[in-house]
Amino acid sequence: MTAGETWESCLKEIENLPACKKHGAKVSMYMYDRPAWTGLVYETECYFPTWINKETSGHVQAVADAHKALYGDKRIGSESSMHLRNRPLIDKWTFSTNGVAIQGRYGIPCVGFGPGAESQAHAPNEIIWKQDLVTCAAVYALIPSMYKGQGADDACQFRAGGTDTTSDKSAC
Repeated sequence: MTAGETWESCLKEIENLPACKKHGAKVSMYMYDRPAWTGLVYETECYFPTWINKETSGHVQAVADAHKALYGDKRIGSESSMHLRNRPLIDKWTFSTNGVAIQGRYGIPCVGFGPGAESQAHAPNEIIWKQDLVTCAAVYALIPSMYKGQGADDACQFRAGGTDTTSDKSAC
């Protein structure tokens, strides 16, 4: 899903495809219901709602300010890995995280910040550099003191939510 879409709008788009109409295809949301390692089954819709933070929101700025306070604006990591990543910047990730549930479904503001290179995320033989772990741990430790206490009410630019009625700024 992308900004402006909901799971309902996505299902409608698929239902309106000529081939679906021609063959009377039934389009529905896949339900994830596999048991966890404990045997617990927690059924949930298998969709990944989009969410976008304002760059100026308090929680985003706290992470950026913590990184700048510790490391400035330079790239970090070993010279051999510089071609794989840039210094931390405020942007989107092209892979999924638990943020789709935390902020996308439930509206709790969150930020993605972590070790490694985006190109390596969720990839076979993913690589994480030891220095990245140290760097990120230091940033995590500093974030609470950098947070300026702004409320979460203006944090979100867009959140898909669960239905078309929550697909706008008022849902943030």
